[in-house]
Amino acid sequence: MHRSNRGFTLIEIMIVIAIIGIVMTIAAPSFTEYLNKGRRTEVASLLSEQAQILERFYSQKNVYTDATGLSAGNDYYTITPTLTDQTFLLTAVRKPGTSMAADKCGDFTMTNTGVRGMVNATAGLTAKDCWGR
Repeated sequence: MHRSNRGFTLIEIMIVIAIIGIVMTIAAPSFTEYLNKGRRTEVASLLSEQAQILERFYSQKNVYTDATGLSAGNDYYTITPTLTDQTFLLTAVRKPGTSMAADKCGDFTMTNTGVRGMVNATAGLTAKDCWGR
């Protein structure tokens, strides 16, 4: 009588694990950049929202100082407003210890005139590269 062996050999399992490892080394950086791009879009939207709050306040009071209702940021960025009577600068600084701490786009800025910028970004990147517009 001949018994049929069923199952996988050690070599077959090792080949499958090697293939999975190769696919993961290719896919993981792309997935991480995809997540980071989403987080950059989120903070850009949050800065625009804060600018709208400040503009509404300015239209009522004729100053930016003492504006209320501003967000402190999200899980990845801390937003700090620098307010004077006639101008504002919003700065979104990456939080240490998060996945965005070493992001290539650095920290985001927005002024009362709508100028969007970056601080501490990788050389060669423009605001368009990181703000998505």
